Amino acid sequence: MQEKLHDLMSAYITGNLTESEQHELTDYLELNPSDHKILEDYRLLWEESDLKIDIKSIDVEKALRQTKLRLSFNKSNILLLLQKAAAIFILAGFLSMTYLYFHKSASITNLNQDQVITQEISTIFGNRSKFQLPDGTTVCLNSGSKLIFPSEFKGKTRKVELIGEAFFEVTPNTAKPFIVKTADIDIKVLGTAFNIQAYPKAKEISTTLVHGKVVLERGFKGVMNQIADLKPSDRAVFKLNDKVITISKEEDLDKFIAWKDGKLVFFNDPIEEVANKLGNWYNVIVTINNLSIKRYRFTATFTDEPIEKVLELLSKSSPIKYQSKKEIRLSDNSYSKREIILN
Repeated sequence: MQEKLHDLMSAYITGNLTESEQHELTDYLELNPSDHKILEDYRLLWEESDLKIDIKSIDVEKALRQTKLRLSFNKSNILLLLQKAAAIFILAGFLSMTYLYFHKSASITNLNQDQVITQEISTIFGNRSKFQLPDGTTVCLNSGSKLIFPSEFKGKTRKVELIGEAFFEVTPNTAKPFIVKTADIDIKVLGTAFNIQAYPKAKEISTTLVHGKVVLERGFKGVMNQIADLKPSDRAVFKLNDKVITISKEEDLDKFIAWKDGKLVFFNDPIEEVANKLGNWYNVIVTINNLSIKRYRFTATFTDEPIEKVLELLSKSSPIKYQSKKEIRLSDNSYSKREIILN
């Protein structure tokens, strides 16, 4: 269905939609009104852009590597003219449904070594993406997350910036450490596999190590200081309010990393955590109205299940009742998120 929807959207944007395809797309949007705003945003960006390319012919892997190019340079050497940006909405890949942004430059001359090209890949809530960095490191980017990285790792380190959650399978390079910068701490490795959760509104930053070695650092007066040294199966949680870090040994890591394989996992989770995961996973708002259900904990694994199925099973295993409110069209023609109320 995603591939078919991609074709319909492509034909709509480029003005090649047949009458029967128009009816098919209209029927789909009536059932999924929140996607109408996405399609309209895509169309407007397309019309405002100078990039008139064939969407169907896009090399997704190449596109991901070239996503959202931004040039940072010394003001004394401004010799760059940027043209308009085009946004390409691609429904493809085994994890991906993501916005890819491109910048097209008219001419670039006299670039020096101080000029750094950075790229940015973002995933909207309810979707995930998988791609490779310039050094071969594999990244799985979770729902509502963003990764900023250079087009080429120069210097003595490989530094990226994460907002949200990602799983990294880092290409080993003992001479050039890999550093993930979050809002409050840095995670430094040489070659390893680990998960980081650092959403903007969260009260903590967590790091879960699958294999290899990870060092957590925090800056103070311009100097980075080591605050933790993790071993395989360790999970570190850094509390943002009191700056305290705790480390635990986890027997089952699936709870923290199975999302990258398309699995939604609850493992003895309180209802607040269940609500948070459901909200991110399905791009909905989950409201808890019944305080008495906060004493229940839930353990379950779901793979590619619709949210109705998840809610049905949760209600069978506990006295939870749920109510679903459809999206509401707002004054700016966008749609509110669907709301799930737990009673």
